[in-house]
Amino acid sequence: MERAVATAIAVGLGVLLVLTGAASATALLVGVAVLQAVVAISWVFGAQLPGRWGALAIGAMAAIAADVCVSVWPGSRLGTLLAVIGLAVPVLFVHQLARGASRHRIVSSLGGAAALVVFVVAPAALVQLRHEFTGTYSDTDGTSGARVVAVVCAIAAAALVIGYVLDSLAPVPRFDPEVPRGLLGVVGAAGLGGSIGYLALQSSAHSDFANGRGPIAGVVIAALTALLAIAAAFGTHSAQGLEGAPATFARWARLAATVTVPVAVISPVSFLVCLAARV
Repeated sequence: MERAVATAIAVGLGVLLVLTGAASATALLVGVAVLQAVVAISWVFGAQLPGRWGALAIGAMAAIAADVCVSVWPGSRLGTLLAVIGLAVPVLFVHQLARGASRHRIVSSLGGAAALVVFVVAPAALVQLRHEFTGTYSDTDGTSGARVVAVVCAIAAAALVIGYVLDSLAPVPRFDPEVPRGLLGVVGAAGLGGSIGYLALQSSAHSDFANGRGPIAGVVIAALTALLAIAAAFGTHSAQGLEGAPATFARWARLAATVTVPVAVISPVSFLVCLAARV
């Protein structure tokens, strides 16, 4: 049941990002904002972070700042996002001081909130990716950036879906006996990602991903997404049984986090992979 729900979330999130990425820069910004909101809520309540309301506030500010930076200063690539993360560091420590007498599990709270900042800032890289390839990807009609972003989001979502399906059938060989995720899912995700990269990016008419760079980019993005999904599964598994949100809500939040966290974190990685393929 849980694996089916996670698959449905991955499909829905993938469709949202693909459609908004293909539509316009403004639509993509809305899709990114939705991803940022869902990943923040799912991570904070799924990981049972102490000081969760302060962490959500910090995450919201970081997400807004990241979206503004890539929209106002698109020529800076991801440099402005580093500034957002850097400025968030002192705010994270102030958050711990502001918790007052209720301050407990300080390391968990600080580490979880710091991870949250990364998770909500990272999706803004999709907006920058669209800008980098608009008008440069052989065709100059303004749709090139939209194509790249849509394909990248489709690869990430497909990697999650095939990983869940294969792990439901045979989670082997397992990385850990207690977490039902296996290497077979990673291999399947890489194969599917390479196929999508070949079909959607590889073309003699689009030189940026010619000479096999399309499928290679697809394999790298898909394999890393699958590995990030496994890492998220380990992270949320360790949070089970902790005090915090109601058990049912926390359970579904952890499930959503295993989907949203990999999609968020893979965004800046996809940006770098696509730029490397273009060089």
